[in-house]
Amino acid sequence: MSRLKLSALVDRYVMLRRRRQGRSRRRRGVLLISSGGLGDTILFSLMIPRFRALAMDGEPIHVLVQTKSQAVAFLFPPDVRLIGMDYRRFLRNPVYRLGVCLDFNNAGYRLVVSADHLRLPTVDDVIVMACNAEYSIAMEPRSWPKHDKQLLANRCWYDRWVKVKSGMAHRAVRWTELANALTARDDPPPMVRFAPERVPNPAKRERPFVVLHPFSAVALRQHPIRQYRRIIDAVKADFDVILSAGPGDLARNPEYSELAGVIVNEEGLEAKAALLGAASLVASVDTSVMHLAAGIGVPTLCLAGAAHVVDSIPYDIRMTPDNVVFLYHDMECRGCLGECIHPPENGVYPCVARLDPDKVTAAVLKLLKKGGAA
Repeated sequence: MSRLKLSALVDRYVMLRRRRQGRSRRRRGVLLISSGGLGDTILFSLMIPRFRALAMDGEPIHVLVQTKSQAVAFLFPPDVRLIGMDYRRFLRNPVYRLGVCLDFNNAGYRLVVSADHLRLPTVDDVIVMACNAEYSIAMEPRSWPKHDKQLLANRCWYDRWVKVKSGMAHRAVRWTELANALTARDDPPPMVRFAPERVPNPAKRERPFVVLHPFSAVALRQHPIRQYRRIIDAVKADFDVILSAGPGDLARNPEYSELAGVIVNEEGLEAKAALLGAASLVASVDTSVMHLAAGIGVPTLCLAGAAHVVDSIPYDIRMTPDNVVFLYHDMECRGCLGECIHPPENGVYPCVARLDPDKVTAAVLKLLKKGGAA
């Protein structure tokens, strides 16, 4: 029997179990579902005070995230528990799928809120169905042609869909719309700034330093190495240069091992947050390290492409701290979310390849001067 058929049987069994249970048992606890990547989880931590208002006195709050996002659990209050799930394994392994569904079914949540505008019906909706909560809520999902029919069919598993404004908006703006709708408030999006008690103390080093993080999970979004060579040349007289890398980054990008005079840092994100907190400047692609640096408050330069304009970068003006600058080469096809209509240029998206190196260097020097570091 195929994997898809087995997964369908798992879902059928969980639905039958849900029907037998009804909604008579006592339920307690709030589950928030945030299925985005690591950067999304970092920003979602800023929303917890808004969603906390949905919990009753003493009621536990859990947040379902991708397994790798548990690395930023330190950004969440100690009474908020992150539950990690391997989303790919959930899709591909029926045994794992069954175990996860039964765990959520047995948890007995009173309230489940799916916070994703772009929602996968074979993952997010199935978890909501399995929870069989007293009350289930989600945003009305953004159109996704290959999934629209199934998303609409799954509407029966929710007590409420919250309608959000049409058009593109930053994900934190969408979360704010959802939270406001559920709490009858009209708050603006939260400023990207972490509470001091949520981040580790800044690391101590003898010399001032600049952190470069050039790596993305999508190689087409990585800026050419020449951008970083120019930054190194511009700052090396006064600053140490630390090359930040995640697991496997240097193996996938061996040319960066040849950068002269840099110090490689491959620590986990909590230790890296301490490093970032002491930096004179962080220059990073649009990734988790950039969001972490921006929220800690250090001078941060985001070297982005145009693919995720509005959806991810720049931040909505209401949530943008004055320590972060976003640079990207604008194109008419901005906001494509990675569905690029152009052939790559030098192995990357055209909007990435065409970012002016002189503008990058000028922004680096301006941020260093503004921060009083040089």
